[in-house]
Amino acid sequence: MANGCVLGNNVRVQNNVSIYDGVTLEDDVFCGPSMVFTNVRTPRSAFPRKDREPYARTVVKRGATIGANATIVCGGTIGAWAFIAAGAVVTKDVDEYALMAGVPARRVGWVCRCGPALRFEQQRARCEECGRSYRLDDGRVKEDD
Repeated sequence: MANGCVLGNNVRVQNNVSIYDGVTLEDDVFCGPSMVFTNVRTPRSAFPRKDREPYARTVVKRGATIGANATIVCGGTIGAWAFIAAGAVVTKDVDEYALMAGVPARRVGWVCRCGPALRFEQQRARCEECGRSYRLDDGRVKEDD
């Protein structure tokens, strides 16, 4: 773990994960085995970086999960409670509650805070495991109060 990173409370970092300068993991983030953060968009061996300025910031919001062997390209934000599937390559910002998979990662669904995929009918979903309810609002998921 580098000096310029920030880890919140209850963060779980599994084996073979490096956390570089510019990475912020908020509370309750899970980083699966061998997932990767990058910190420079255009690395060149012939032109080494000598200070932190060129490091792009990456923020992983509260409760997000990053699966095993996923790659998070620097400079973006992963929204709260998002779920990045194993092996996905994230190249852009991720919405809250988004389920992302593939190379490059695309949203393939939405997830509950507790983890399972949500099934929406008429803009509404209820988690089968914990009972939380959600609604789609302008293409984004909102948790009902």
